[in-house]
Amino acid sequence: MKFDWATFGFQLVNVLVLLAILRRYLFRPVADIIARRQAETTEALDAARTARERADEAGAAAKLEAAKSAAVREDALAAARADAGALGAKLREQARAEAARILADARDEAARVVKSAEDETLARARDLAGAIVQRIILARPDPPTPAGYAPRLATALAAMPDDRRAALLAGGDPRLIAPRALTAAEADSIRATLRSAGVDGAVFEADASLIEGLEFRSGAGVVRNSVAHDLESIAEALKDDERSRS
Repeated sequence: MKFDWATFGFQLVNVLVLLAILRRYLFRPVADIIARRQAETTEALDAARTARERADEAGAAAKLEAAKSAAVREDALAAARADAGALGAKLREQARAEAARILADARDEAARVVKSAEDETLARARDLAGAIVQRIILARPDPPTPAGYAPRLATALAAMPDDRRAALLAGGDPRLIAPRALTAAEADSIRATLRSAGVDGAVFEADASLIEGLEFRSGAGVVRNSVAHDLESIAEALKDDERSRS
């Protein structure tokens, strides 16, 4: 048995294109999740900064109070001035120590939130990527060629209500869209498969954006049947899931 390098190369290109699509449709919602976690971290740091400012204000108030006490007792009690100055210094030191503690606690909490968000995001990304790849692989026919997708398209047409199917087939300008130009043998095989579903006289067109698949289009609508459509459906489901979590 010979190893078919052409099929191997075609499958390799499919995998690379699939990875590019995953990068576009999967990691964008993931990036939105990370952005929200970063916003929460910024909010925590702002709260710590406000606490530090309040502590500084308390130190300044203590210093002012000590200065007032020293002015009142200046002529009579030199010792009281010294005590007031010492008290002011102690209060300032305590205020600085409290502010430093609050800031350190806030930084630790912010780091914990960021780490937790990153771990959760990465875990979700791995799970979602695995689920998406599994769903797409399981949905692919064998072989994953336009002719291989023809039975799936025939099944989709047969499952439509009779009136909708009739309107679609009679819509004018019937076309069968594949991701690449087809050989004569492939075109004949597809026509034979779809004839039972009522598709007759359709012309073939190539549209690389399908990635893989075979779709039917007419002036009355389209029957989607491609990897690109599967990815769009999964991406939309991810958006709905993320909105429900918000």
